[in-house]
Amino acid sequence: MDEIDLKIILALMNNSRLTYREISEYLNLSVNAVFKRVQSLIDLRIIERFVTRIKPYAINAIYTFIFGQSKSQDVNNKISKLGEHDNTWQIMLSSRNYMYIGAMLENIHQLDEYASFVSQTAEIQSPKIGFLSGVQYKSSVPYIIPKSGTMNFDKLDVEIIRSLHKDSRKPISEIADDVSSTSNTIRRRLTRLVDEGIVELTINFNPQESNDIFAFFQVSTKPMTDKVQLAKELNEKYYPHLFYCWTFSNLPNLIVCWVWVNTMKELTDLVENIKREKVESLLFDIMSNVYYFDTWKEKLLYK
Repeated sequence: MDEIDLKIILALMNNSRLTYREISEYLNLSVNAVFKRVQSLIDLRIIERFVTRIKPYAINAIYTFIFGQSKSQDVNNKISKLGEHDNTWQIMLSSRNYMYIGAMLENIHQLDEYASFVSQTAEIQSPKIGFLSGVQYKSSVPYIIPKSGTMNFDKLDVEIIRSLHKDSRKPISEIADDVSSTSNTIRRRLTRLVDEGIVELTINFNPQESNDIFAFFQVSTKPMTDKVQLAKELNEKYYPHLFYCWTFSNLPNLIVCWVWVNTMKELTDLVENIKREKVESLLFDIMSNVYYFDTWKEKLLYK
């Protein structure tokens, strides 16, 4: 992969229904070049699937990260068991048996039960728990956060989201057939769902299928540092190598970054450069695999 591939992936993460022409205009490429690159990413299974989900912010779901080192000798079995829980939506496995588990909670009262489940099932002693408060990234396509956490959609909207759940690029005419409606109605409804931030049209991104190196940086900031501002500065300065930087409301001195490089030398240089920034320390793990699961949020579509 190169920087253009990564920029295409980031655009599709925020809107996987973008046409090839729209992507080409964002990146100043020919339509044919974009088509070939997207098709190659699909063929290599780096883009595993185009998916549609209800945005957690649209239903007041709590987006949580739980991470730590597993002591298990059978991590694959642990991942399968973790994925069976209705709150688990993503697991990223890295070196040292270190797990980053993304969870969707219906309410804060579920945290104790879920954290205990993760700790026992994954054999992670004293895992870190972070409530996501901000994400720094660069993309030509914005991620829209709804103005309200009250579900503002009806039965037909749910049927449209369900039709798109496992194929977000499905043609409008096929969606209309699925839900027994007209193409004009579907187009109007889908536009509203996207514009109001009710749905996320995205991809399941599997970086392990590439020949590149993906890693996680845990950046500890110096005392009194504005972590949000630092995350923004790091993302802007080292983009696209730092392509996502997360901050957490309850972890005041921590920034977690998702990192892409082509070689170990690039990774080593990046680590040394960031250590010279306004940081206290930096710990990194190389990603080995990523897994996606349907949560209670997706199962709402089928009730």
